[in-house]
Amino acid sequence: MGRLENSGRTIEINCLRFTYPGIDGHPPPGSKPLIDDFSLTLNAGDRCLLVGSNGAGKTTILKILGGKHMVEPHMVRLLGRSAFHDTTLTTSGDLCYLGGEWRRDVAFAGFEVPIQMDISAEKMIFGVGGIDPQRRSELIKVLDINLSWRLHKASDGQRRRVQICMGLLKPFKVLLLDEITVDLDVLTRADLLKFLRKECEERGATIIYATHIFDGLEEWPSHIVYVANGKLQLAKPMNSVKEMSKLSLMRTVESWLRKERDEERKRRKERKARGLPEFEEQKEGSRVTGDPARALNNGWAAGRLHSTIAGEDNFVFSSNRVHRQLK
Repeated sequence: MGRLENSGRTIEINCLRFTYPGIDGHPPPGSKPLIDDFSLTLNAGDRCLLVGSNGAGKTTILKILGGKHMVEPHMVRLLGRSAFHDTTLTTSGDLCYLGGEWRRDVAFAGFEVPIQMDISAEKMIFGVGGIDPQRRSELIKVLDINLSWRLHKASDGQRRRVQICMGLLKPFKVLLLDEITVDLDVLTRADLLKFLRKECEERGATIIYATHIFDGLEEWPSHIVYVANGKLQLAKPMNSVKEMSKLSLMRTVESWLRKERDEERKRRKERKARGLPEFEEQKEGSRVTGDPARALNNGWAAGRLHSTIAGEDNFVFSSNRVHRQLK
């Protein structure tokens, strides 16, 4: 193992509390925090596996760490700086967030439309300036990228490889991965994990990797963090988890999730027996008076043909309403 280039604490989360805001920029009154009382510290060289059920809050936590949601500066510190307020974290390449596919919003087509440009992988990868040629060549080899690929003809997995390559071109100090390997084949995924482990051991990089795929991960993480309902349930070195459970990593996580699901079903059954709705409903509303549906949005989704409020229609594309206006 080489000598670490970086050392010390890299990620500090202190009593993180987060609720998605309404249209006025404030959380709706009475809304339940999605992330509550979450604290975690990671050091240089740590490889943290973030696990939890769907909807547990993993993606939201990673986006907050990636500076995509604003929280109080003291709640989240990366490399001693505020993840949201210090934009040099990302512009310098010290902080890298990789999640989801390359997507864009297209007017009157919808949100999250996959980007499929008629451009070669070579032009995309070599279009990034100020990159170490040796590192670029290594990533192209690790991800087995054919530079002649045309992105509009490439498969999902091939486009994903180009996306990952471009995200890792700059030597990062903190890397956040949100289900980024889901489209990769077994060989490419194994080679990528090997490369990322080397980045941590030799350069002292810190990685948080959220995934539901545990094949080949038994020896990869140094730490594991388990989240349920937006709250930290467990944060331990991987060696400690192995001592606690003699099961494989996948079976260990499965046991946690099954216990969580059984407890949730029990709570729903008890609520139903007491004549309450099975699922707790969050209070919705706003500081704006009037229709509560309009309190959370203005009635329209950008670039969509249809209103987001039941019973409404889009004025521009409703011939009846246009006719009434012209009369």
